[in-house]
Amino acid sequence: MIELVTDLVIELPRNQRDVIATHVAADHPNEACGLLLGHKVGARFVVHQAVASQNIADEPNHRFEIDPGLRLRLQKTARDGGDIIMGHYHSHPNGVARPSETDKAGIFEADLVWLIAAVAGGRLQDIAAFMPWADCGGFDKIELRET
Repeated sequence: MIELVTDLVIELPRNQRDVIATHVAADHPNEACGLLLGHKVGARFVVHQAVASQNIADEPNHRFEIDPGLRLRLQKTARDGGDIIMGHYHSHPNGVARPSETDKAGIFEADLVWLIAAVAGGRLQDIAAFMPWADCGGFDKIELRET
């Protein structure tokens, strides 16, 4: 079990949680994924928008891969003064809202928040937030505050 061991907080507006819930339900039984846009103030990550991505993974029912074209477009917007990409979300169909071994193996950016959504019966059951370790070897659970 991953314990809450950090002072980091991610603030997720209810309407953006609803965006994620709708997306993960629509993509079930495959994993859904997307990017989180917003800003960071100290130890607080503030989500302004959850942007759905097509899951381009070869095995979308077991893995996720965010469309790099979407990411590039959003990075350009950030350079032009928009919100930054501060994290991403993905679902675990018929799973739990915590990182899998596949997730741990897929960490390559330690500065992005991970939201993991547990889905059962095509509906969002739980959502939790995690921050990768600096060495990309695992995760710490962080507080998820719905606003």
